[in-house]
This record gives sequence, structure tokens and C-alpha cells, in this order.
Amino acid sequence: MNVVESSAQRQLDEAQALIERLQQHPAERAAASFRRIELLNDLGRRNEALAACTRLLDEYAARPDVGVVVPCCQALRLLAHMLRQMHRPVDALATLDRLIAAHGQRSEPAIREHIAHALYQRTWWIDEPEARCEACDAMSDLLDSQPDAALDAWRVEARLLKAEIEHHRGLPQDALATLEAVIERFDGSTDPGVVLRVARARLASVLNLRELAQHAQAQVMCLAVADQIEAGLADAAPELRIEGVRALTLFFDGFGIDEHANRAELVGWLLDRYGRDESSQVRRMAVRRAYDWSVGLREQDDGEVALAACERLLATFGADNDAAVQRTVASALLNKGFVLLERLNRPEEALAVYEQLVKQLKDTPTPELQDTLSKANAGRQACLKRLRKADTELPPELRDEVRDKVKQGRKHGDAGESREAIALFDEVLAAYSASPHPELRRQCARALVHKAFCLAALDRFAEVIAAADAMDARYGADPSTEMQETVALCLQYKSTALDRLGLHDDEMRVHDEIVARWGNSELPDLRGRVVGALFRKGATLRQTGQLKAAVACYDEAIARTTGAREGTLQLWAAKSMINKAKALDKLGDPVGQAKAYRALIARFGDTGDAALRERVANACEWLAEAEGRQGRVEAQRAALEAALGRFGTALSAEQRTRLTRELQALKARAFGRAAKQAFDRVVRRKA
Repeated sequence: MNVVESSAQRQLDEAQALIERLQQHPAERAAASFRRIELLNDLGRRNEALAACTRLLDEYAARPDVGVVVPCCQALRLLAHMLRQMHRPVDALATLDRLIAAHGQRSEPAIREHIAHALYQRTWWIDEPEARCEACDAMSDLLDSQPDAALDAWRVEARLLKAEIEHHRGLPQDALATLEAVIERFDGSTDPGVVLRVARARLASVLNLRELAQHAQAQVMCLAVADQIEAGLADAAPELRIEGVRALTLFFDGFGIDEHANRAELVGWLLDRYGRDESSQVRRMAVRRAYDWSVGLREQDDGEVALAACERLLATFGADNDAAVQRTVASALLNKGFVLLERLNRPEEALAVYEQLVKQLKDTPTPELQDTLSKANAGRQACLKRLRKADTELPPELRDEVRDKVKQGRKHGDAGESREAIALFDEVLAAYSASPHPELRRQCARALVHKAFCLAALDRFAEVIAAADAMDARYGADPSTEMQETVALCLQYKSTALDRLGLHDDEMRVHDEIVARWGNSELPDLRGRVVGALFRKGATLRQTGQLKAAVACYDEAIARTTGAREGTLQLWAAKSMINKAKALDKLGDPVGQAKAYRALIARFGDTGDAALRERVANACEWLAEAEGRQGRVEAQRAALEAALGRFGTALSAEQRTRLTRELQALKARAFGRAAKQAFDRVVRRKA
């Protein structure tokens, strides 16, 4: 028996002795009995803990006084948790139902909190969506029977969860009705927690409005949230200001493909509101979003608008002292150089940007910025090469005609009109695929890759494979950056098509080809394709039961992203770490699983990117679960505190509630131990 187990056994013996001394004090005896149950569970003696729960409930279930009812509530919740861990979900739900039936109408605050937790826990554990919605309604009805405003946050959470379930069931109209009722009822609340949740309800409404093709109303809702938060921006908590950034993000996503001016204006709006926020977390999210938007504008071939977005970002964050913000600023300078060179054909200005970045970073000691420095040097060399070689100009009319057809095809594709898009792409390919002119080759390559995308949308997977093979045959040997990136993307579409056809061996061969051809590239897009190929190969291996080989793939993906600062590469790294942990869990390696989660938290714990923070927060929760299964209570508590303290805004409402509940339970156990020790010292002195 190790030191921890010896200490726990000693506390268990002391708890039993305390129970025997408290025959005439029911409340204290019940509390001590519950503490003994917790210790038995911590020691892994679950059958004894279950039996002790039964004895406690048999002895005290009929007593009405609060001092006894609270330990009974705690025992029932812990009993449900243990039954759930023992893969007895029906018994776990029945136990929660017993708690709610016995004490659901009690008005004491200490008991009401346990009832609210049990209601939410019960709802969360139900797997069948329709039954889960009914459980949400039952939770709302029971909470509504209590007039206490302190339960308002729980009331909103119940309805938010119901709306989320309805959304995922493909019932956006029902979800919207649920959310509208929440907003109407709680909109006037001044409780910060309720205000935050009402803002989230409005943003959830946006997604459902778009499902119903009510795009104008969705845009109005986004602006309503953004304006409401801006009106009280000085007093808003960081969590609410982050919802403001989300509102602007959803508003941006609602613009049409041609609304470049509006998109550019919104970048400025975002930076005006949040670019100098006192919270580094808000600034990190704002700068990352502004950067992503500028890259998106670049990919829409609107170089001037993309350039303006880059310059606005740099003017706002150029002097920011936060290290994470500065890494994004460096990426924005790279993006600006790319736009000037590749989109606007202004190599002289692009050269000045790259040289400025090289000058800033040449003495930097950090590996992350060394990677950016190497890309800046590569961009500088590309500018010098472009300046030495002038392309022959096409007749402007022909150039514009071909560009317009490809752009029009992309618009059809983005609108879901895949057949119309394919017809336009085929016209371009039929007329100019044999042309040696660089601009026509570029447009034909674009037409072919977008055609592959549209074919995939139509489930014409054999034709996707043919299009990818044609792309590789025509342009695979072209050394230009854009051609190599386009060929790599088309091969990715081919791997997806093979996966959908169930040809997993062929799919993995395509992944291997991507890694072999571009594995040594320093270009961010190609590095992303390589790491993505490794991740997808790992997922296929995991799907087919080849878990050790999958772990090796994830390890290579993680190794290839070491030091990378690009958001895409970081996200692939985080996904690979999570999938590696899950594969190790399947292999029966809990130590390796926990190590993988800790590596993810250590690497991305300070990120300002919302998607990464969400994954780090999830990793904290899963780490806590893994540590708990190993009996490492202190490590479990530390992981829960990290998830709630550092990443609370990245958690969903149900996650925050669930983790808070788990942490409170652990703290209650620790408090019980401390109280027991103090009580024993008093008893010994009196003796």
C-alpha cells in the first residue's frame, strides 16, 4: 500500500470511528457517513461505497431536517456518478430521479443547488435526443416552480441546452422558438451570468435563422448582440466582450461573396471595438479573427480589400506588447507581402514588407518566430525573382474574360449550384487547358480544383478522382508556389473521395504521396496539407483498428508542427494530440493518454485562438477524467481548476456546469477531510 492509500485508509478508519461517536447527532453523523463513502470511492472500493450509500439513505431518507437532507442529496448524486462509471446508465438516471422526486420541491438554497445540478446532470446523461428535450422541459418546469431569481442562470441553461438539441435534430424552427422565449423572458436581467447567457441565446438564434434561410434577420440579430455589448463595453466582463467578437464574426460570415466593401468595413469595426481591449484574451481573439478575415479576402482574389484589411490590423496591433498578438502581427506582415506579390503583382512593395519583417526578426531567439523569419526570406527571394523576370501580358479582354468565368463558377459553387459551376469550369478548360501562358495555366488550374470540389458536393467521387489525376498530370511538375498548393489541395479532395468510396488503402496511399512530395516544404499551405494528410491517415488507421500505427501518424503530425505559429498548423497539432490520446485510451495506456493531454495544455494553454482554446479546455476536462480514473485526486482537481480558471470562456455552458460540479465535489471532499481532522483534534483534547 502506497503513502496515498495509507493516508486514505487512515482517514477512512477515522471517519468510521467518528460515525460511531455521533449516535446522538444525526446531521453530523450523516455528514461523516457521506465523507466515508467518498473515501471508499477514492480508494476504488466501489462496491463498499455503493453499500454505504444504501445504508445512509435507508437510515436518513425519511428525515426532513436540512442538515440530514443535504448529505442524502450528496450521496444520491455520488451514487448516480458511480453507477454511470460502472456502465449502468439506467440505474444512474433512476437515482437522480429519486433525488428529484424526494427533494425537488424543497425551498432551502443548499438543497435547491443539488436539485439544479441533478436536473442538469440527468438531462446531460440522456442520449436519445427527443427524450433529452423532454428532460430539458422537465428541468425548466421544476425550476420555474421555485421563485428564487438565483436559479435564473440554471433556467436559461436548461433552455439553451434544449435549443441546441433541437438544432442538431434538424429542427431549427423549434430551436428558434425556444431561444426566443428565453430572450423574451430574461432579457431584462441585470445578473451578469444571465446577461451572458442571453447573448449566447441570441447568437444561437443566428445559426437557426440561417438554417431557415432568414439571412436578413440573422444579420440583424448579430448586430443587436454586438450593439448591446458595445453600449456597456466599459463594464462588460471579458467573457461578454468575447461574445461581442463572436457576434461580429457571425455577422461577417453572413455577408455575400461580393460584399467585399462591407467585409472590409467590418474588420475596421472589430478593431475599433476590441483592438485595444484591456484583456489580452479578447485582443488575441480579435487579432486572430481580423487576420483570418484578411486571408479570406485574399483568397477571394480581391487584393486591394485584403491589403486594406492587413494594413488596418497592423496599424492597430503593431505596438501591442502581448507575445501571442505579436506572432499574429508577424503572420499578417507575411500575408501583406503575399497579397502585394501574388494578388496585386507589386513586387517592389512586397519586397519592402518582407525586408522589414526580416529586419525585425533576424535577431529573434524564439523558434516560433524563426519559422516566420524563414518564410519572410523565402518571400524576399520570390520578389527578387519576380523583379528579374517580367511576364508577357495577355490581351486585357481575354484575361478578364477567363478570370470572370472562373470567378462566376466559384460563386455558383459557393451558392450550392454545383452543376452550373462545373459547366463554366469546363468551358475554361476546354478552351485554354493546352495554353502555355502562365495566367491561363493559373486560371485553368483554379477551374480544375474548384470543379473537383463541386463534383465532391454532388457525390460524384469517381469524377473527383479523375479531376485530381488530371490536375497532377497537367500541373504537378509546375514549380510555382500557387500551382503546388493547388495540386496538393486537389489530391486532398481525391483522398476524401476514396474515403467516401470505402477504398481506405488507396486513400492512405494518397496521404503518403502528399507527405512524400511536400514533406520538406516551408510554405504554410503545403505544410498544412502534409500535416492534414498525416492526421487523416491516422484517423483512417484508427477507424480500421490499427491503433499503434495511428499513434505513430499522430506523433509525426505533432512533430512536424513543433514551433509553428500558423493557426492551421496549430489546430492540426491540437487535433492530433487529442486523437492520439483517444487511441492510447483504446490501447489501455492511461498514463500515455494523460501525457498527451498535458502536452496539448502546455503547448496551447496561452493561446488566444478560440478554436484552440476550446480544444485545450476539452483536454483539461478529459485529463481530469483520466487522472480521476487513476485515483490521482489532486491532479484531477488541478486539471478541473485549469479548465474553469484559464479556459472558462472556451467551454460550452454544459461543460462549465459539469466541470464546476466535479470541482465542487472534489473540494467538498477535501473540506470534509480538513473538517474531520479539526474535529478529531478537538475530540482528542476533550478526551
